[in-house]
Amino acid sequence: MSSRVLAIAAVCAVVVIGAAFLWRRFQQQDMPAPMFACVLVTVPTNPLIATLPTDRMPAFLAPQDWEIWLGEKPASLEQIKACLKTVEGARWTMAKEEARTKRAKPTASDPTGLF
Repeated sequence: MSSRVLAIAAVCAVVVIGAAFLWRRFQQQDMPAPMFACVLVTVPTNPLIATLPTDRMPAFLAPQDWEIWLGEKPASLEQIKACLKTVEGARWTMAKEEARTKRAKPTASDPTGLF
């Protein structure tokens, strides 16, 4: 399989959307500070993303679903799961990105390649 660099964007009326994550805090006895773990929630692909070799994409939350997803509004498990959907009403675009030119490896005498 050849590698491709693609830029994917959604143009929609919703100005702010949020990605759905789950996180958990773990307290370990032999660690001085708690550990945090998170995972990005995925949903079935929309028609554009389905052209890629995947059947999943990130779940984006509509602003009206934030309170339910964040637990600020009481909801059943079914109502919470209903927040996880493929973004509708957006015009998705995908275009091949131009290959980036490889920067020279920075050296102590010329550190400009670091930035």
